[in-house]
Amino acid sequence: MSDAKALLSDLERSPDDDALRTRAARALDDAGEPGRAVALLGERFVNLTAHEGPPLPCLCKRCLKPDSNVAASDGVEFRRDFATRDGRVLYFWVPTELFGARGLRESVVKRMKVSTSRRSLG
Repeated sequence: MSDAKALLSDLERSPDDDALRTRAARALDDAGEPGRAVALLGERFVNLTAHEGPPLPCLCKRCLKPDSNVAASDGVEFRRDFATRDGRVLYFWVPTELFGARGLRESVVKRMKVSTSRRSLG
């Protein structure tokens, strides 16, 4: 939690630093405070997550339960993760054994760039 406290302190001095906000939210999530992480992201980022139904809980702005960052379906455990880019946040479920896998978040961020670029062209 000390990492999160330090990052939150830095964020108070630099509230427009989106990368710092993302790191602080990730530190809160890692420290077992997913609700605070979601609230911190929600202060500046637009939730891009579309409304989806079962089998996993929906992560759209309306349905997102900030304190619920784990779920299970068909015997598989999942953990909620997020990626940020250009003032937007995308929440997604990841099988627990893949959570934090090298390159996963970066791939989502890259895909967000492609998707938002196509939208601005279309």
